[in-house]
Amino acid sequence: MCAVHQDAAADTVCTRCGNFMCATCSDKRTGTLCPACRQSLGTWPYSREDYDFSRVWNSVFEAWRRDIVLLGVAGMVMMGLSFAGQLVMQVFSVVGQMMLVGGGGKNPAPAIIVMVVGFIIGFIVTIIVQGIGVMGLIRVGIDSLLGRKVEIPRMFSQAKKVWRYTALQLSLAFGVGVPLMAGFALLFAVAVLAGGGGFSESGLKEAFRGPAPYIVLGLGSLGLTVAMMWVLIPLTFAQFELVYAGCDTMEALRRGWALGHGHRLPTVGYLFVASMVVMLLAVAGMLALCVGLLIAVPIGYALFFMVQAGLYLALRNGSGLPPPVES
Repeated sequence: MCAVHQDAAADTVCTRCGNFMCATCSDKRTGTLCPACRQSLGTWPYSREDYDFSRVWNSVFEAWRRDIVLLGVAGMVMMGLSFAGQLVMQVFSVVGQMMLVGGGGKNPAPAIIVMVVGFIIGFIVTIIVQGIGVMGLIRVGIDSLLGRKVEIPRMFSQAKKVWRYTALQLSLAFGVGVPLMAGFALLFAVAVLAGGGGFSESGLKEAFRGPAPYIVLGLGSLGLTVAMMWVLIPLTFAQFELVYAGCDTMEALRRGWALGHGHRLPTVGYLFVASMVVMLLAVAGMLALCVGLLIAVPIGYALFFMVQAGLYLALRNGSGLPPPVES
């Protein structure tokens, strides 16, 4: 009989505590947790003023282990979509190279145009296709963390937001990538001048004979990298806000910045640990005659995004942001 409604027959069991559940408690068999566990996990128990890695990790790992099979399938779907996007880019690249080798010696312009246009189209297609997979994996990962039933079709509920995701990635690429490239170009010019050279071929050789330009390049590159990370780290939460809160691109960027403000070091720590776990799972898969990679990498990706999602949910609680409008 049901542990809560003792006059009703149970037809399923809570995957967290093992209590018997009737159809009412399992929300007509759509949920895997009993009411008590849903109340415990339904709202993330940590906030931006009260969280630490140990507790967040334990909660994330418990959810990941509970739903590991379906999360692994979701990870495979994401990897498959990412591969499809990369394939489009590679096709254009191969066609351009064949044109260049076949008859591009006299007139390489058409081949170069094909390669450039192909790269642009492939890049955008990759973002679009990959975005469906990434947002879908984030969606089911958050569902798992909040004690909801993980359903693979729910991944594709995020496809309608793919244009927002594409705009988000392009904003980051141009808003951060272009200034970064300009910064490295300026740094190179400063390094050449510091070496006492010029911008002719002979002047460049003269400039890099001493240690001065290398020191400038080393310190400058370190500074630019730190500046780039300082900007990008809080913006990693923007894609989670797209999925969980359903806001538009610019609002997601603004909210992501607000969520990560003052919590950059924890974010780096969480990302580092999650990356190490994925790498260890991949190594374990390789040791299993490489066949294990087909299992280890997808479940590793799922865990990677769930660790980020656990921190994201904690930082969102108590942030003053509007309640999420989920879909």
